Amino acid sequence: MAGNALKRLMAEYKQLTINPPEGIVAGPVDERNFFEWEALIAGPEGTPFEGGVFAVRLNFPSDYPLSPPKMQFLTEVFHPNIYPDGRVCISILHAPGDDPMGYESSVERWSPVQSVEKILLSVVSMLAGFLRTILYCSVRIFCFSNGDMWYWLVISRTAN
Repeated sequence: MAGNALKRLMAEYKQLTINPPEGIVAGPVDERNFFEWEALIAGPEGTPFEGGVFAVRLNFPSDYPLSPPKMQFLTEVFHPNIYPDGRVCISILHAPGDDPMGYESSVERWSPVQSVEKILLSVVSMLAGFLRTILYCSVRIFCFSNGDMWYWLVISRTAN
């Protein structure tokens, strides 16, 4: 399996060097080990992250692309989808069938057609949606702390 994973990672690296997405640079930490990558992501314009450059590490399993890589920010980032240790919680990195919270559809989770580029672009999108996420979380926290009536009012409006 590792042979197939290595071929795939080499092809993805080649593609990323030929046609890199705007604001993203990525590749193996050491070209003798294609299973550990680092990437630099420019903070999306018009967000609190604008002007920042964020380093991430991707660790690929030997059965890649059948299983997703693990991703961790090396730069400290305040975001609801990023744990204090830098691990990233985003659907595209969740294994197929792995939905412990019960809120993701299978098309949002990892599949072998995904790629490093798609992962990194999803993370840029996640950073760009920062304020929406914070506002959504804030409304939920406000509603829970101020009684069930507010909670049901907000939920019923979002459900319609």
